[in-house]
Amino acid sequence: MRLVPFLSLAVAMVLLSGCTVIGDQPYTTINPMNGKTDDIQTLYQIIFYAALIVFVGVQVALGYTVLRFRRRGDARPEQVHGSRKLEIAWTAIPAVILLAVFIPTAQVLYKHGAEAQVQNAFRVDVLGKQWWWEISYPDIPADPNDPSKGPLVTANEVVLPEGANVVFALHSNNVIHSFWVPQLSGKLDVMPGRDNLLQLTADQPGQYWGECAEFCGSAHAWMRFKVKIVPQEDFDRWVAAWRSPPPVDGNPETADVVEVPAAFGACLACHRISGTNAQIAQQGVGSDPFSQGAGPNLTLLACRDTIGAGILENTPENRELWLKHTDEVKEGVYMPNYYKQGLSDEMIGQLVDYLGELKPADGCPDANLPIGGKLDPNALNAQD
Repeated sequence: MRLVPFLSLAVAMVLLSGCTVIGDQPYTTINPMNGKTDDIQTLYQIIFYAALIVFVGVQVALGYTVLRFRRRGDARPEQVHGSRKLEIAWTAIPAVILLAVFIPTAQVLYKHGAEAQVQNAFRVDVLGKQWWWEISYPDIPADPNDPSKGPLVTANEVVLPEGANVVFALHSNNVIHSFWVPQLSGKLDVMPGRDNLLQLTADQPGQYWGECAEFCGSAHAWMRFKVKIVPQEDFDRWVAAWRSPPPVDGNPETADVVEVPAAFGACLACHRISGTNAQIAQQGVGSDPFSQGAGPNLTLLACRDTIGAGILENTPENRELWLKHTDEVKEGVYMPNYYKQGLSDEMIGQLVDYLGELKPADGCPDANLPIGGKLDPNALNAQD
């Protein structure tokens, strides 16, 4: 009867484990979406089955010992202390198990390390800040005669063309972070003073959540980002839209946004918007790597799904919440709370409306992609 509670718990765990839908778990590691995460999943399986064999073996040995050598009277059982055979056995068996785990692990490590050194890959520079991600595309050429056409720098959303062999160059301007997209790759540290390379292949169109996996400060849990893999034509449209100044109110017949609202003057020290006169703040890995003042590039902000590095959905209400209660919404954020410093409700409203118009006149170029999982091909034709 003593075993009943344990058996009931085991049955409940098995039943509940089947209630999770993969698509509802964007941070799952058991739904690999490319060859790299297939390798990692294979390692997980090797370790799991090795642990399962050990667990079953221990339980069988324990059950046999309890039943076979249960106490009978006051006589002590035969002592086997100092048995050379047992000592050799319980030294050799763990060594064999560790060797079986080590060999494939080392093979995967060296394989992935070599893939990150590949030439002619599609390079994306990632700069980890406190607490958001700056994303730049050095392989997308800039037009020296037109500053609005490059370099392409954005924040917290990585857009990749389908089929690209991508190498992320990971940098930090402060503390150690860790770049992790569970369905696309393993973790890799982002360290100040060192460039680490992480390779992945953009095989399956979709949206994939990523996260900083190394504790980096008070807002570590809200240092999220998203990787969007889109068909090449959608990626080209996104690049073209990034280089095109947005209209004032979504009407193509209205003059372009050449002048930002007066209330945006407080933001110019840290933020930029391509195609406008807001081009003062530094950005990109090539700028001062130890600057903590520069904020995200706001070009095409209205097309991003979230603000605050994944902390809030990008809606007018949340943009107002962010501007009025920045330091309360995201503890430790470096962005000053200008509302508390004197920006009026009217000026905040102007900024909310202006930021909501930072998109192309014909709508955002990203396809409506599912979060992880397999993709419905028809979804690629449904534009925002």
